[in-house]
Amino acid sequence: MKNYSADHPGSYSCQAWSSVWAPNLVHVLACSALVLVVIMAAMTSTMVQAVDPDQLQDFCVADLSPTNPVIVNGFPCKPSANVTSKDFLFTGLSTPATVPTTGIKATATFATVFEYPALNTLGISHARLDFGPGGVIPPHTHPLASETLYVLEGTIYTGFVSYEGVLYAETLKVGDLYVFPKGTIHFQINVGTTHAASLNTLTSQDPGLLFVANHLLASNIPDAVLETSLGINATALKYLQASVPPLEGF
Repeated sequence: MKNYSADHPGSYSCQAWSSVWAPNLVHVLACSALVLVVIMAAMTSTMVQAVDPDQLQDFCVADLSPTNPVIVNGFPCKPSANVTSKDFLFTGLSTPATVPTTGIKATATFATVFEYPALNTLGISHARLDFGPGGVIPPHTHPLASETLYVLEGTIYTGFVSYEGVLYAETLKVGDLYVFPKGTIHFQINVGTTHAASLNTLTSQDPGLLFVANHLLASNIPDAVLETSLGINATALKYLQASVPPLEGF
């Protein structure tokens, strides 16, 4: 094999540096530091993950038994001998859900790993949203997933707030698709006069669901913190806490 350093005197390998500059300890230390930086960068690039990890087998139907002693990041797999084609079928999104006539007038039917165990390790889940006229899915976030919304029926106004505080929103009709980046606060409202519905897909088997108002005002955060954060007094805070509608469809 040709020696690049020998053919190009102006370039040096680490070995060449240490021989040519042996009297100069600074150059030897600099070379060692460079090697260490490269190794650390390679290790970091292999450790960082931004989404659910790839599965290690073609499927892993979740064993949701509460008596299963195995604890893993996800769920243990059902023995493949006990898996049938029925495990991969989910019919829960085929019909509209009953929409509450009070409160938010909307509901969600979920197909996460808890309802659809075949999704275990696959990094995906679904939800069907159903709205009465004026129905609202309040501002919320999915900390573990990005999401798309596909309108099945009606007219839906939806959008999300970026990390810079900018609102991106559109009025969608049947067949339209919209995307909400991972972790952003987003919402939906039926702006039509009839029933509306959407099919939503999320990039996690268990995306998480945090409603902004409910998780903020119905938590155990001290009142003093909330009053200062919202710029209101104790009377106004009590009013807000009592005014948050129940999430009957969730």
